[in-house]
Parts: sequence; structure tokens; C-alpha cells
Amino acid sequence: MNGKNFDRKFALHHQHSFGGRWQAYLFSAASFVFISIQLFAVRDKPISNIANSAKPLQATNRFSHSNISSPFEQIFVVNRLPKYQTKKSPEAQQIEKTISPTDRICFVHVGKSGGSTVGCALGFGLHCKNNTKMIDGLLPRRTTNMFHADCYDCYDESAFFLFVVRNPLERIKSAFLYERPYGINWLKNNYPQYYERRKAFYMDCPFRFLEDWVQIGLLGKTGSKGSKYRMKEECQEIARHSVWGTRRYQEHLYFNYQFHLEGLPDNAKLLTIRNEHLLDDWNQIEQYIGGEKDILTPVNAEAAFPVINKKNMTKDPSVKIDPYSSPKYLSEESTNALCRHLCNEIVNYKKILKRSVNLNYLQIEESIAELRESCGKYADYEEGDCHYDMPDIKGKLFTYRGYADKVDFAAVQGHKARLENPLPPPKRVIGTEKEQEEKDLLMDDDAYPLPYSL
Repeated sequence: MNGKNFDRKFALHHQHSFGGRWQAYLFSAASFVFISIQLFAVRDKPISNIANSAKPLQATNRFSHSNISSPFEQIFVVNRLPKYQTKKSPEAQQIEKTISPTDRICFVHVGKSGGSTVGCALGFGLHCKNNTKMIDGLLPRRTTNMFHADCYDCYDESAFFLFVVRNPLERIKSAFLYERPYGINWLKNNYPQYYERRKAFYMDCPFRFLEDWVQIGLLGKTGSKGSKYRMKEECQEIARHSVWGTRRYQEHLYFNYQFHLEGLPDNAKLLTIRNEHLLDDWNQIEQYIGGEKDILTPVNAEAAFPVINKKNMTKDPSVKIDPYSSPKYLSEESTNALCRHLCNEIVNYKKILKRSVNLNYLQIEESIAELRESCGKYADYEEGDCHYDMPDIKGKLFTYRGYADKVDFAAVQGHKARLENPLPPPKRVIGTEKEQEEKDLLMDDDAYPLPYSL
């Protein structure tokens, strides 16, 4: 019934009950004003509150006729979600089907922060070998998705985003050593997709040792090999941009704290586990989300959190010729220079700590004080205090994080048949299934095809 007929019938009906047509029209007008106010109230209500009131078990799939279910595959429609980002145990997969996207927790895995250790405890593939079982607790059950490097597979409306963080100076040391190749042929044969980038950093520039990277690359001085290795400008640029995360020579430096933090929705609620206080923070988060108090003890924590994905330095030929006292050696001068260049990354590290709903003021100050022991004054710098501007990474986020409302139309059209096919695609297996799993375990957790470049 349209509005005109409604008013007419309303007025005729009320001519007798209210004593006249004018009363009926006045009542109709008042009703119209009341309904309009209600509509404006709904319009101004936060979208998140409206969405949360329904809480469907599955998020809406933009490709409704396809089998695509992961947020990542809805953005990068030509890619498959890497296996390491999923949970393998049947129990975990069954639990995931019962959890609304608005109740889920997304695991934000920043490389070389201890994320593989925590990720395995949560039940994700990563470098967990045959250990695919979640440990007990509410946190592993609710943490269903992951954001790691160039693979954002999270629901934007997730209840929380779970970070694992580590002192930025220690993280960058670990990343430098982890990605250092054993040799040029080894690099080319094992990681051909990284060959040109890592060769440019470790081979074409004399950055075999941490101290040399800083002394020659960041300070422009001579390194362990003498004055003939005094740095050329090109390698100094490589050194600076790798620390800042503005050029992609090393995966773990490029996909840094800033990338993972700015890649989250603006209103994201953060939970954080500090690598240096892993047990306490895990228990605190478990209780915060409604789980058991002190679910992990020092006794069972060792089994729950085995050290995962640590490089075997005894196999690295560089260790045998290392002129310094240890692979992580940095002089006081080099430490200060590296912290200066890491200043903006330190700022982002502190942003994560301060936005975390599970950490109190004393815990945040505790981590800043620990950082102050190695980086001095730079631990207290805020955004704008650093010697270098905060990098603008909008293009980097657009290319590698991706956004559902900016999917390339040509990519969708090119894969239209697959996206609209209700039948699952044929399983892609290299050799036997066992051989494929063994191959995955030998790879970096970053060593998968890059997303479609927009």
C-alpha cells in the first residue's frame, strides 16, 4: 500500500472516532515525524553495533556462488590461502565453524617476535612439524585466523587482534641472522623467489655480519675487512631502507610492526603477548576473555611453548669466519646507530603496547624500561621526535595487505568461472600428500607465491 492510499484510509477511518478529518491528518503527520526520527536514529547508530546484534555464524561471502570462504581469498581472488595460515586438526576446524566472525580473534604474526612458537600453541601450521594440536584453553579455540606479512586473512569485525611482540632491537638482530644465506648457490637453489633481493643485501653489499651492516651501511665507516670495503652510496641506501622497512630486501624487516599495525581496522581492539613475558601475558589474556585463571604453569609451559623456527647457526658458514665475539655482536656505537634508525619502529612497538587492552600501565612501562637498557633515549621517543619521518606505507598496504573494496575488476573477470562455480576446485598436490607436507615444512613461512599485484 502506498503512502497516499494509507493516509486516505487512515483519515476516513478516524473521521468518526476522532470527530473530524483535521484530527486524523494531524495524527498522521505526527506519526510521520516520529517514524522519521526513529529512522535517523538507526542511521546514526554505529555500524559495528548493528552488525554485532545479528552475529551470523559465517561472514558474508562476496562471491556467493563459489567455495571461497577465507577473507584473504576474497581480496586476492587469484590466490589460495597458504596452509601455514590454517589449523590442521579436525577438532580446531570443527570449532571454527561454530564461532561468529565478531567473536573470533585474529593472530597477528610479526616475524621473528616469537610468533611461530605461539602460533603452534594456538594450533596453526607454521613451522610446527607434526604438532598441529591446540593446547587447552579458550584463547586457542577463539583464535581462528591469521595476519602474517602479505597474507591478511582476518575478519575486520573480529573481536580482538592478538599480537606477539619482542624488543625491536632484538627482533631486527634475529631477522638479520635468520635470512642470511649460507651461500649464493644455496640461496638460488632453496629460495629462488628471494634470490635477487637477498643477494643485493648480503652478497652485493658487504653485510655478512651484523656489526658490518651498521658500521659500513648506516655509519659509512669501514668494517671488519678494512678500508677497501668503505661503502658506496647504493649500499648505504639499501642498509637504511631495509631498517626502515621501505624497500623489500628481507621479508621480516619489510613486514614490520608498522605494516601489521596500520594494516588493521582503525577500531581494532588489541591483545598483546610480550615475548619476554610470554607465560604471564598468555595467562592474563586467557582470563581476560573469560577463560581459566593461570591455565599455564612454569611446568607445563615448556611443553606448550617449545622454541620453534630458530635458525641452526652451526650450519651457517659465516659463523666460522665471523671476526666478532658472537653472531649478534654490536658495539655500543653500532647499537646506538641502529636504535636511531629503528626509532619509528620503536614508536610503533609502543603504540601496540599502549593500545593493548590486556596490559596495564606498569606492564607497558616494564617493557619500555627493558628497551631503554639497550636503546637508551630512543625508547622514550614518540612519533615526531625521531630523526626520520614516519614512513608513508599506503602503497605498501594496498599492494600486500589488500582491501576487499579495492579488488581488481580484471582479476575477478579473469577468474569468473572459478569464483562462480559452486563445486570445489581440484586438489593441487605436488607428488604425494606426504611429500607436499614435507615440502611445506622445509619452506619459510613466507615462502609462498606473492599475492596478485594490484
